[in-house]
Amino acid sequence: MHLAADLSFAHANGSWRGKGSWTGYPYYGRAEMYEDIARIVERGCFDMVFFGDAAETPHDSGGDFSEAVRYGVNWPKLDMMPTVVAMSRVTRHLGFGITMSTTYHHPFHVARLFASLDHITEGRIAWNAVTSAYRNEARCWGHDDIMAHEARYARAHEHIRATKALWDSVDPDAVVMDPRTGVFADPTKVRHVDFSGEHFRIQGPLPVLPGPQHSPPIIQAGQSPAGLALGAEFADYQFAANGTLATMREHRAAMDEALVAAGRKDRDVGMLWSIRVEVLDSPDDLARRDREYLDMQPPGAPIKNMSALFGVDLSRYPPDTLLGEIVEDVRSAHTHWGYLADAVRSAGADTPLLEYAEQRLLRGAAEAVGTPEQIADRMEELHEATGRNGGFILSRLTQVPGTLRRFVDEVVPVLQRRGLLRTEYSGATLRDHLLT
Repeated sequence: MHLAADLSFAHANGSWRGKGSWTGYPYYGRAEMYEDIARIVERGCFDMVFFGDAAETPHDSGGDFSEAVRYGVNWPKLDMMPTVVAMSRVTRHLGFGITMSTTYHHPFHVARLFASLDHITEGRIAWNAVTSAYRNEARCWGHDDIMAHEARYARAHEHIRATKALWDSVDPDAVVMDPRTGVFADPTKVRHVDFSGEHFRIQGPLPVLPGPQHSPPIIQAGQSPAGLALGAEFADYQFAANGTLATMREHRAAMDEALVAAGRKDRDVGMLWSIRVEVLDSPDDLARRDREYLDMQPPGAPIKNMSALFGVDLSRYPPDTLLGEIVEDVRSAHTHWGYLADAVRSAGADTPLLEYAEQRLLRGAAEAVGTPEQIADRMEELHEATGRNGGFILSRLTQVPGTLRRFVDEVVPVLQRRGLLRTEYSGATLRDHLLT
């Protein structure tokens, strides 16, 4: 069972108000707490920590950024790459998943940056390749609107092919460093890329020596047919947020079908299922935790968060609007249509919008709560039922870093006793850890 910790918005969306969160740490802008989190989760033998990103300030509730800024809805957002470097210096094995966009970043920049990070982290970096679907992010990058869904994915296929070609443009044994002759490297082991496509023209070669992983693992999250096809062609792992075991199984089956269609084996992409984990102190503790979590959310948070996800201002709909009635508006927005499709399948098209938004805020993914043994039971059940191919990414951390510390101290030993989780790291790189 592989484990990751989602730290994407551990500082925002009310989490900064959580009991014990950020206590004793400078808020957000410095590395101290992230360094301590890295130490905690490495003690728990996690594969990696993960930082999702969209380089924008949400404008999807009320038509401007006022509400997002006032209440910290997916805001602010540092570029976490410098923080990851700091985290890598206090750990030896833990990996780091960082986001860069195939829509706005150039393949040469992505290839060079991740090859460099691969060296600095000693082979512990992964690329979360995203097709950006936030309207204001497009404007931040100088575009009038977001690119159409099909065009984003066509660009992504080309982008990743170009990035991988750049990673392959220098052979691992190119360096000679012969002090007698003065020869540093063998030029026959460095090649032009000469990549020419509809979106990118790149000559290369990459001016970076191959890192320990040569090709950092590629992580991707896509629930639409286009997203599944992209993952099937390039990904090593997918993130998925499915609300029920039935939709988790459906997603795994769809991914396997897409892999076969892409000429790969049906288990070539592992799945990290988003899961909420809470160690409870008593049987009625969950209701108290839910109330506390809702109390620390901004006013109207359920609709604000869904508006940000779908790129549609859902506050203009009556609260009793049914999910099925917003389908076409979300589809035409060219944003995260796959997530709404999963919501319609799991909750039903006749579910009222506000009711679903409130439940999604609490239980938008799988859930494992209770005693450490009960949590391990649930995680083992989901792991078995979805084919034992991947593991879980811990999301919706109600106390930072307390939720992670308690999971590592109380749940990890149970998983290890059952033989579900490594007791020590083997291999030298994140690729070694994720793919074994």
